[in-house]
Amino acid sequence: MNRKKRELLARIRRLVDVEETSTIIAESRVPWIRVKDPDQLLMRALAKNDQGTFELDPFWAAAWRAAIGLDRFLGLLAAQQPSRDLSMHRILELGGGSGRAGISCALRGADVVITDASNTALLVCRYNTFELRNRIAVCRLDWRNTKSHLGSFSTIIGSDIVYDPKLFPILEPCLRRHLTIGGVIYLSEPQRHTGERFKKWIQSAGWKIVEHFIDLQDGEKSIRIFECQLQT
Repeated sequence: MNRKKRELLARIRRLVDVEETSTIIAESRVPWIRVKDPDQLLMRALAKNDQGTFELDPFWAAAWRAAIGLDRFLGLLAAQQPSRDLSMHRILELGGGSGRAGISCALRGADVVITDASNTALLVCRYNTFELRNRIAVCRLDWRNTKSHLGSFSTIIGSDIVYDPKLFPILEPCLRRHLTIGGVIYLSEPQRHTGERFKKWIQSAGWKIVEHFIDLQDGEKSIRIFECQLQT
């Protein structure tokens, strides 16, 4: 193992218990680390909140179906719509967590910036994207910071980031700041009731929406992809 990668793994293990494994992304087997006990992070976050210290979103540590659905959708998109070939785009991922969706884009030829507000998530993401570091940058982005601007992107993606309506008024300006004119956003979610609320809310904020559905064939509801563009 590369020395820098080994040092990164040691740093992560001082913060959270992880295990080395592999996963399928973009129809390729990819080396991967995952948090052994995501509930442990949740309990730690709740304890910090009780002490008045806010821990940003510990839920990144779980393996979410929405990220898998977004990966499969991106593969279909590239095959069915050549104009949406990911290798032609610079892509921003919001709430990237462990990095699955961003890696999906990079493996399909895109240059990607993966962001999260959790420092631990960013370390795990850097490890998981290490072999693709020539295509993927990993950096912190807090949607609440209206002065943060990482550049303009033709495509923005996010998986399971519309689960809390309180975040909608913070997320939407961040999308506007980073999306190029005529750009497109793909947000995946597992058909929660909050997804319906997001759909109505974002439309009222001046966005057009097209819905796509990806069946993971796991006996659960299909993953819904919101394709969003600003109305002109």
